[in-house]
Amino acid sequence: MFHPRDLYESEPRDFTLRLPLSIAQIIALHSVDVETIALTWLLLEHGASLTVAGPTAPIPGAGKSTTLHALLQFLPKGSSVAYMSGKYETFAFTSLPGSHPATTYALCNEISDHQTTYMWGAAARRYLMLPVQGYHIATSVHADTIGDVLHLYQHDLRLRPEDVRRLGLIINTGLVGQAKAQQRRWLTTHFLRPQPDPNHPKAITPLLLSRWNQSDNTFEHVASSVLDELAAWANLAPQDFANALQQRTACLHELSKGPGADMNQVYDAIREVRRQEEK
Repeated sequence: MFHPRDLYESEPRDFTLRLPLSIAQIIALHSVDVETIALTWLLLEHGASLTVAGPTAPIPGAGKSTTLHALLQFLPKGSSVAYMSGKYETFAFTSLPGSHPATTYALCNEISDHQTTYMWGAAARRYLMLPVQGYHIATSVHADTIGDVLHLYQHDLRLRPEDVRRLGLIINTGLVGQAKAQQRRWLTTHFLRPQPDPNHPKAITPLLLSRWNQSDNTFEHVASSVLDELAAWANLAPQDFANALQQRTACLHELSKGPGADMNQVYDAIREVRRQEEK
C-alpha cells in the first residue's frame, strides 16, 4: 500500500505516467471547470468510490488515466491505496493484519478484457464488490455515456443494483473537436444515489453533477436540491457542505491560474485547506 501523495513520487505498478498532470493543470487546459472539481474533491474526501470512463473507440489520449491519477490527491486524509494486479489479483490485501477497509482505496488501472494487467470477469466482479466490505474503489473503463457504464457493470459483469449503487462517482471524459484541434473534456459527472427508490427497488439513479455544454463550451452544474442530498450523504449540514464547497472552489481558482499548479503545489494546497478546517 502507498500513501496517495507517493503516487507520483514512486512509480506504482501498471501506472506508466512519467509527468502526470495535476488537476489544476487539467482545469487550466479547460478540460473541466473549477466548480465541477470542487464538488468532486469534496465527495472523494468523504469516501466516494470513483470510475473514470473514456471513449469506446480506440482513440489515444482521451485522458482516463491522467484524470484518475490527478484525482487521487483528493482521497481522504490517511487513506491507503492498494494496487490491483489485473486478472491475477488475489485480493490478499484484504487479509493483511491491520488492514482497514474504511481507509483503503483499491486502485485498478482499467476494467476490460484487453490486457492481463486489466481486470475482467470474476476478478472484476469481486473487485467492484469490495465496497460491500467497506473498501473504496478507483478505476477506469471504456464507455461513452453513463448509461454505457451502468450497462457494463450490470449486464457484462452482472453486478446487482445494490452493488452498483455503492460505486459513487462516475466521470465520462472524451475528445471534442476535429483532428489536430481535438481537446479533452469531462462530458458528464454523476454520483450514484446509494438509496433505492421504494417504488422501483431495482432502479439505479445517477445524479447529474456537471455536464459540458457543447453549444457554448461551458459546464452546467448540479441543482441545489441535489447538493442538499449530497450533504446528507456526507453527513454534513447543508450550510457546512456549502461552506466546504466554497472554500475548495476558491482554492482551485487560485491553483488553476496560468498554466496551473503542479502536483506538489496542489498537494500542499489540499493540506492547507484541511489544516484550516481542523482549527
